Amino acid sequence: MIGATVAQLRRDAGTTVEPNRRGPVRLEPFLQLQNIRHHALPQLTSTAVVAHLRASGVSIEDREESDTPLTGFLYWTESARLVYVQADHLLHNRRFIVAHELGHVILHREQIGSFHTDTTVGESDTSSQPLEQEANDFATELLMPAEILQARAEELRRLCGACSRGVLAYRLAAELLVSGSAIRNRLDTLGVGDD
Repeated sequence: MIGATVAQLRRDAGTTVEPNRRGPVRLEPFLQLQNIRHHALPQLTSTAVVAHLRASGVSIEDREESDTPLTGFLYWTESARLVYVQADHLLHNRRFIVAHELGHVILHREQIGSFHTDTTVGESDTSSQPLEQEANDFATELLMPAEILQARAEELRRLCGACSRGVLAYRLAAELLVSGSAIRNRLDTLGVGDD
């Protein structure tokens, strides 16, 4: 189901998976399609997000604020659609969190309300909460397309005569701007590369 949803999102955004193209999956077309902007805030908390929203002129209802550290925050209304990530995280983590929050928008829009907070989002984590696991799976599918992984495995096999999953993971993590553990989990799940 999530694979079909991501494929439809790609069609709606006018993007395709191009195995011969190098580099990370661009998130902007998907965010633009949903009219979502994203911001990285240092020391991300709901208090910091509310302060940022108010300073940006966004009128928000009173809400309980907290200084609990957050990994991601989604604010969704008809007038403002924003994703916030922790600025201090590494780039690959921030990209995964943005894709994860986009997953909540696409998969869970009716269930999450105007505010959705994530205290942890892990690229290689499995979550006991079904909505969080689905958002993780969505982000994985979006950022690490199977077609690209398979194409790079075939390329490595042609160049080197073998396709070590560890070597493939190292190369793909750098190319796709994802963590080594996330790409390794994806390769293991898909059975791409040699053990």
